[in-house]
Amino acid sequence: MVAHTVAVSRASPHHPYMRLPDAHLLHHARGTMLGWDPPAARAGASVVVLLHGAACGPWVWNEGFGARLASAGHAVFAPEFRRGGKVAPDLADYADDLRTALAAIRRPAVLVGHSLGALVAQRVLAEPGVAGAVLLAPAPPEGLAWANWRLAVADPPLWRAVARMTESRITEGEAETLRRGLFSAAMPEALAMRHLRRLGGESRVAVLEAQAPQAVPPAWSVGKPLVVFGARRDRLVPADAVVRTAAWHAAPFALLDGAG
Repeated sequence: MVAHTVAVSRASPHHPYMRLPDAHLLHHARGTMLGWDPPAARAGASVVVLLHGAACGPWVWNEGFGARLASAGHAVFAPEFRRGGKVAPDLADYADDLRTALAAIRRPAVLVGHSLGALVAQRVLAEPGVAGAVLLAPAPPEGLAWANWRLAVADPPLWRAVARMTESRITEGEAETLRRGLFSAAMPEALAMRHLRRLGGESRVAVLEAQAPQAVPPAWSVGKPLVVFGARRDRLVPADAVVRTAAWHAAPFALLDGAG
């Protein structure tokens, strides 16, 4: 059962007099998640579960993404992958966090996963609580080792900064390097740096495990709809890895310009 605790208000940046749905902090058996309630129910609207990528948390969806989905009539949830404790969690722990969150939600949900969160989404595709998935710049079933090696050769400073995202906090110099590697040039520098200062603390075990090929079921084999999005110039999850992920799942994909 989900317990409700506190609301976090946010106004629309495009319509300052229009109030976006609040994000509520919720508790389940293994941790916490953010939730957004739709202002008005919409018939047939899917429940959406947002899965954050490496070194960040549910807060990344509280910059308007979750609220806008709720405004469109969806019930939206964003669980946190727990990283505390004496033993660093692995991907199986993250998958268990997600399963527990889905059990608390009690309704089939569409998973929207980014990066490492997209890999977790792929690992639980066969679960009955999963209605489908949207993968954003996903860590691929083949693992990240090949993409990681290419990044190390092509851009050593960026590779080193990405590798240090397992630390509790990144330095200002690393943040500047990551800004050019993770964000579109169109994003205001102050906004990008604000996000980057919150990054860090990813599990080394989970990151290392994600380098290897993954035992994930193809979406077609479990009867789940799935779509993949990536960026043409993404240096962390290259476009060819996005295409191969889509091929594995026999799923449609799109490569976007000006992102990542």
